[in-house]
Amino acid sequence: MSSIKIVLLIIVLAVASSFTNAQPEGPGKDGHGKNGQGKEIHQMKFIAEKLHLTDQQKDKIKSLRSDQTKKMIDLKADLKKAMIDLKEVRNKANFTRADVLDQVGKMNKIKNEMALSKANHLMDIWEILTPDQQKIAKDNPNWFMPNEHKGMMNHGHR
Repeated sequence: MSSIKIVLLIIVLAVASSFTNAQPEGPGKDGHGKNGQGKEIHQMKFIAEKLHLTDQQKDKIKSLRSDQTKKMIDLKADLKKAMIDLKEVRNKANFTRADVLDQVGKMNKIKNEMALSKANHLMDIWEILTPDQQKIAKDNPNWFMPNEHKGMMNHGHR
């Protein structure tokens, strides 16, 4: 995957992840609300301002994020159940290769569905942005993932 695609994916993921203010804030381990939500809300406000998101864009992204979060909760629960099923298969006295591979296949199917859902969600958000907003996002990856993009950008260029 080219570095531009990676940066693009990181940016869109960060924008999508920043719309997690649907849950009420409360004290968390890091002092930023539940699981760092206060920080995410602040980051989203910053990004929305810098990208000049319209109220309509904010509302649409918030709605997409809510739907995606619910879908991912369901998929993660399905995956955890499939993992328990695999453990149960392995704990049987007479399990077969086919039993294990069947369960691993079910788990991989769920993981694939999660990856496709995430990619579609990111593209849904990306398509909401105007070309100017997309350019701003591409030009400022550190707004979205300040510590993570550096490693991605320098990968293979040591």
